[in-house]
Amino acid sequence: MSDIQNPPAGWSLSQFKAVCADVGSWTWGTVQGAFNEKASITQIVVDAVIGMIPLVGDATAVRDLIAVVIGLADDEEKRNSTWQWVLLVVLLFALIPVLGGVVKGVGRIIVKVAQEAAHLAGAARMAHMAAGAKEVVEFLNRIGVKNAEKWLLALRVSDHLEPLVGKFTHLMVTLDTIMVKSRSKVAGMFPSLAKRIDSLRAGLIKVREKGKEMIPTAVKELDQKLREIQAYIRSGGETTSRLALHEVATGQKLATRADERRLVEEGVLPVRNSRGGFNQNPANPLKPAMVEKYYKPALGYPDLLRVDPSTKQYNSVAAFSGKMVNRQLKDGEQVYRFFGPPRTTHGTTVDEAWAGGGWWGVGQPPKTAKEWREVAAVLDSFNGDGFYVSARVVGNKGPKAVVGTISEQFGDKIPGQYLPGGGTQAFFLLDSGFKDILNQVGHDFANGVKTSKIVDPHTGLELTFYSTGWTDANGIWGYLRAPGTTTIQTARVGSREQATKHNEQVVIHP
Repeated sequence: MSDIQNPPAGWSLSQFKAVCADVGSWTWGTVQGAFNEKASITQIVVDAVIGMIPLVGDATAVRDLIAVVIGLADDEEKRNSTWQWVLLVVLLFALIPVLGGVVKGVGRIIVKVAQEAAHLAGAARMAHMAAGAKEVVEFLNRIGVKNAEKWLLALRVSDHLEPLVGKFTHLMVTLDTIMVKSRSKVAGMFPSLAKRIDSLRAGLIKVREKGKEMIPTAVKELDQKLREIQAYIRSGGETTSRLALHEVATGQKLATRADERRLVEEGVLPVRNSRGGFNQNPANPLKPAMVEKYYKPALGYPDLLRVDPSTKQYNSVAAFSGKMVNRQLKDGEQVYRFFGPPRTTHGTTVDEAWAGGGWWGVGQPPKTAKEWREVAAVLDSFNGDGFYVSARVVGNKGPKAVVGTISEQFGDKIPGQYLPGGGTQAFFLLDSGFKDILNQVGHDFANGVKTSKIVDPHTGLELTFYSTGWTDANGIWGYLRAPGTTTIQTARVGSREQATKHNEQVVIHP
């Protein structure tokens, strides 16, 4: 049986072999020898689980379901983790005909979003959950669920507790039966393998017993996270997301529904357009009333009403979408800024980006180059990446900043790039002497000099330097096609540099 000749219906031979290879590595661990026997038992296990899943060819569900069960059997810490059981419940939905495959997909997204949101608080958490709700609806639309929002609002995980317990029990009995039969065949010749089977059986018994307690708990937990997503859908979807962005910018949660309604009616929230990006703020000095709706300078804060001589626009105002807030960064608040050496991208020279600039992201630094480029709307021509400085405010001397949502950006020096924005940014000015120190330390760090944490005595910022390690930060994200000669059109853009932004007519690919 180790030489697979006939994979299950709906599966290709390579697909079946790949899943068996993964399952075998988790199941047998360091057990030496008995290659054919281990492969044979593995195939029996995989084939049995495949037979329990109504959706033909769902390789991911098969592999992940077995992986979670083996993990629970081998690790007591996992058996006591509610999130491990929530994941198992999500995967058990794959065993339920018709409805199960859809709920499994929704559940995976909810688990991912909820685990990420657990590390956030306040408005940032709200914004993340709002984005998660949108991701769920997009998934449902993509797989053809009619009226996705209505379907999602009607879903109750707790309604399926009984069939989930039944499927779990069936799975445990099936796996134990396979282990009993397999042990009887290998006990005399392969004692090491028999010992591992005994260990697995003992673990599976513990999983089955623990499941009586944890599956109802996990269903309740998953239902609660689902209700949070549903609350976002009920409260207005995109409007709620825009309110959340405003709360991140202000650093304060809106107290009442009346406050929310006032902001919506005033029209100062960030607006997402048909491209999926966030509209740039009006920035024409000849229309002060339009500009003032979104931004007013304040004493002691940076003044962004500086006209660019080439565009005759307030470039820095156009770099924001929605209300721009003058506020002091608070104790414990985190900001970050990317920097790096000069480089060439798509044949265009990109100047060195410095650590001591005026434009900073607010919150946790992006985890991927894609997130950084798209959400922070950092064009390839602005910054070549490589490194970033993360800063935390300590005390009550935080920088006085202009804070708001990042607007969309179009490529200029490197045509064809479009980045939607939507993150939160702050503009503030450091003391000139400390700024020079920060630039030099960042430059040295980028050139291999080890750097410890440094502190700005004027603002209380504690700054730590990191290397991104990204290999996909340049020339990739935001292009519909590679830069080259083709039909062109013009668009107005707010371009970001170290301490100024330029609003220019630029050439972009359609």
